Order: sequence, then C-alpha cells, then structure tokens
Amino acid sequence: MARPLPPAPHLGALLVGVCATGMLSTTLLPPSVAPLVSDVTQALAAGAAAAATGRHAVRSTGRRMRAAWWSLSAACAAWCAGQVYWAALAARGEAPFPSLADVGFLGFAVLAVVALVVHPAGGGRTGRRQRALDAVMSTGAVGLVSWQTALGAVLREDTGHDVVVRLLLAAYPVADTALVVLAVLLVTRTAGDRRPLNLVAAGVTSLAVADSAFTYLAATSSYDGGVADAGWAAAFVLLAAAGLCPPLAPAGSDPGERRRTGTRASLLPYAPVSVALATALARSLAGTPMSRGELLAATVVIAALMARQYMTVRENVRLADDLAAREAQLRHLAFSDPLTGLANRSLFLDRLQHALALHARDMRPVAVVFLDLDDFKAVNDTLGHAAGDELLMRVSERLTGALRGGDTVARLGGDEFAALLEDGGDPLEAAARITAAMAVPFTVAGHTRAVGASTGVVALGAGDAAAGADELMARADAAMYAAKRAGKGRVVHHGART
Repeated sequence: MARPLPPAPHLGALLVGVCATGMLSTTLLPPSVAPLVSDVTQALAAGAAAAATGRHAVRSTGRRMRAAWWSLSAACAAWCAGQVYWAALAARGEAPFPSLADVGFLGFAVLAVVALVVHPAGGGRTGRRQRALDAVMSTGAVGLVSWQTALGAVLREDTGHDVVVRLLLAAYPVADTALVVLAVLLVTRTAGDRRPLNLVAAGVTSLAVADSAFTYLAATSSYDGGVADAGWAAAFVLLAAAGLCPPLAPAGSDPGERRRTGTRASLLPYAPVSVALATALARSLAGTPMSRGELLAATVVIAALMARQYMTVRENVRLADDLAAREAQLRHLAFSDPLTGLANRSLFLDRLQHALALHARDMRPVAVVFLDLDDFKAVNDTLGHAAGDELLMRVSERLTGALRGGDTVARLGGDEFAALLEDGGDPLEAAARITAAMAVPFTVAGHTRAVGASTGVVALGAGDAAAGADELMARADAAMYAAKRAGKGRVVHHGART
C-alpha cells in the first residue's frame, strides 16, 4: 500500500526551503560552481512545479479545469527541459544564445497562455465589457512598463545583435505581457477560493520580472545570473505552491459566485496601471521625455481607466436600484397575504395602532369591521382546498370593491377578514355594503355557492376613551361571534343589543 502524500502546506514549505537554500548557496559558493548550482536549483523548481500542477490537474473536476492545469504542467515541464539543456551546456563551459533551451523557455509561455485561456471563469455576460476594458488597460500598462524597461532596450537601441537575436529577446517580454494580463483578468473574474490562481498570477509576474531582467542584461551583454535566476526560481516555487492548493469548484456551480468576487480582486487590474504611471513619472523626473508611442499608450491606458470607472459607477447605481426594488418586494411580502394580496395581520395591527394613537392625541374617529365567512368549511370539504382558495380570492375582490380606497382591508388568517376605517366613515354603512356584496352567490370550480359573512363592528368616536389595539380587536371579535349566534349574514355593533 502506497504511503499517502504529506499535507500540501508541508510540501510547499519543504519546496520553498530547498529552493531558497539552493539560491542562497550561489552567493556563498565559488564562482566556478555557483552558476551550476543555480541552474540545477531552477530545474528542480520547474520540475517540482510540473509535478505539483499535474497532481492538481488529476484532482480537478471539469474538463476545462483539468485541461488548464495539464497545460500549465506541460508548460513547467517544457521550461524544466530547457533549463536542463542549458545547465548541460553551461557545465561544458558553453553559453550560446539562442539555443535549443529557448524552445523550452518560449514553449512555457505558449502553453501557459493556453492554460490561462482555457481555465474556466465565472461572471457571466454582465461583466464582459468591463473585462474588455480591463484587458485593454492591463495590456497597455504592462506593455508600457515593458517598453520603458526591457523591450525598449532591445528594439529601440543598437545593441550590436543581429535581427534574429533581437527578435528572440523581444519575444520574452511580449509573451510575459500576455501572461501577466491573462493572469490578472482570470483572477479578477473568478469567484470563490482564488488562492491557486493568486499564486499562479504571482508566479507569472515573478517570471515576467526575471525575463525582463534577463532580456535587458542579455541585450547589453551583461547577464551573469543574479536577479533573473532568483526570479525564475521564485516563479516556479509559486507555481508549485499553486498546484498543491485544493482544486477549485467548477465555475458556475455556485449561483452566488458573481457576488463574491471580492474587493481586492476587483482592484487587481489597477496594479499594472499604477506601476506603469509610476514608471512614466520616474522617467519624466529623470529628464527622459516620453516618445509619441509611449504617450499614445499612456493615453489609451488612462482612457480605458476612465471608461472602466464610469462603467463601475453605472453598475453600482444599477445594483443600488435593484437592491431598493428587492427591499420593496420583501416589504410587500412581509406585510401582505400571499394568497389574496390584501394586507396581513401584521400590517393591519400596525396601522390600527397608528390610528389609535391619533385618536388618543387628536380624538380622530377610528372603526374596525371584522367578519368571518359562513359555510366556508363546507366549500373546502365538498369542492377541495383549491376551490376554497379561489373563494377567498373572490371574497377579497368583493371586499375591496365594497370599501373605499383609503380603507385598509386585510385577511387576518383562514376565512377571517377585517377593514380599518380611519377618516370618520360610517362603519355600519360599510358593513352593509359588505353584506350586500356577499349576498351575490359565488362561482368557484364550476359550482355556484352562496357564502355570507357574520360581521362585527366596533368604533371609537371623538368623545370615547382611548383603547389599545388588542382591546379593540377583542371587542370586534366578540361582536362578530354575537352576529354568528344571531344567524348567518348578520351585522352586530359592539355595545348594541342584538
């Protein structure tokens, strides 16, 4: 039985320790040995990254997710092969440029681009325009930084190299620009646990910095390892750590993923813009004017940045409007009866308490008409509950038609309804209109049924003592039961003789 692998954090810590020890030893070893140790350390880091990302691909779910991580594993393996070939040449005292090692190094860029393009991402169609602006903004910013550092040194200055060498040197920063932009966009539009992608983006960025340093130093014939070697080793340590993270869930498996992309991820496209503007400012302060092409690139970046901000503000306004509409819908659901659409008990009692407060303060009249349907149980028992629900909806329509627009009509539960009159209307007249409306037979489920209502009325005039909502409802309830005892379709006023 095979031994289980140790936990991923332990493997990551071990990998970091090995690579850090290897790179540190290059500063302590003799110059004749240090380059070989550096090359071997880089090859081991790339090989470990290939193994870790391959392991991640095996554990991933979803065809696109597995394809992305297998492509990244193949990319790391290609770089490892190129580094092994380069180390073999260096061990024999050879250091040609270009060489077959560059096939492996550039193969990494091609396969890594495929991995970032294939990797699934959430966000749907709502952020498509914003992602396009992010792409323009990030590409312009990274390209501007590359031109002002490595790429410009290769193409703008006469380095004495032939055209093939200059094009090959330029291929590295160009490929790195694509990698950094794709990594930034992928992290920005991916929801949930982004730790693997964050580490991939950090690794790609470290690789881009190392390639830029190598390109500049090689173009000026001053490359001797150092920063470039350390950047390459760090890049593959980060990619190996990404491979050791738990696999992501397939994009779109969580319906709330678009709302959890996070603030830090949404700010990520601004990072290359900040670096580009800072680089341009530093060059200006140093007395180096920007060329027309650089000014055009900076203008495109700033225009994309402003357009992105406008779209962000517009999206925030839309979200605020949607939130307000949803809150209004929730309030309606919280205070309305789901079957009839009338006010529910909570809303009715809230308005009754407000009306009673006005009565106690300003002596405004208030009245409650409380009714319970007669023979409703017979409809449920003979025609079914669906017919009973239909009858309740028809009753609510007749009650609304019999009362005024300013009166609050509510279904309190079951077959109990109530109306609140706050502006001095005669409650007995309102009860009479309700009785007349209920006298017409109902047609439900293809059957005609006569269903009346027993109604209790309670009113507080200007000279009546104040009362609470519970007390007033108890009086109305008592009057309604008195009407039931007196016979169907009756109206009883609380305090009057029946």
